[in-house]
Amino acid sequence: MSVLNHSGHDYALLVERWQSLAVEHSLHSQVLCTTENHPVFVFENEASKAGQSGGLYISTGIHGDECAPVWALLDWVAENPSFLSTHPVVILPCLNPVGLIANHREAAHGIDLNRQFNDPSHPLIAALHHFLQGRRFDCTVTLHEDYDSTGIYLYELSLRGSHGDALLTACESTIPRETATEVDGNPFTRALLFRDYGVDRFIEEQLGGGWPESIYLFQHHSDHCYTFETPSEFDLTRRIITHRLFLDALACQIRTGN
Repeated sequence: MSVLNHSGHDYALLVERWQSLAVEHSLHSQVLCTTENHPVFVFENEASKAGQSGGLYISTGIHGDECAPVWALLDWVAENPSFLSTHPVVILPCLNPVGLIANHREAAHGIDLNRQFNDPSHPLIAALHHFLQGRRFDCTVTLHEDYDSTGIYLYELSLRGSHGDALLTACESTIPRETATEVDGNPFTRALLFRDYGVDRFIEEQLGGGWPESIYLFQHHSDHCYTFETPSEFDLTRRIITHRLFLDALACQIRTGN
């Protein structure tokens, strides 16, 4: 695992390491758009670029004050060449460079990108919609952190049953599960919120009509979507390890077809 000798908000260093990793693992890179002079990248492996169906979509960094998953994803990709060689993978390593640099949740102009995915007037959202057009994924995962939580928790949207409890079990030895039975007004059972219907009502009643990334992906590009959260006030190294454990467990599920 990379040892961070910086604050975790060094976007130039993050890009440099991803570009090196792309060369090492034959990842194709594309700039989705540029925001405040900072490029927003998407990477995909050979199988994805060739149009192989299914596979995995992973994104992070949509909220700039949630830095652990940004570096965890970099480490995980670097250490999993065998998965990259056998499964199509699309990676968004940091959707909000402006927020990451400033250690702010929001992107430029105070916009929460994770409520904009039904608004193609935003340049980043429009570019990502275009990139995703016609693609379907076996699974999508968006990695997040929560300032108010005291443990890990998971949102799971699926038309194929729930596998979230096993993923949480794989992580809870490093950071325990959130013990609250309600998070942001939503009922959780052992740190898991599973939904297979009622998403439209949830958008209107609790999100004011703004679509998060995961719901957009569930509505258009996958029938199994995860949003994983760690408590952002915990030790940074523990949080990075926990996100890596989540991705390890998810990759194992994908390999075994569970």
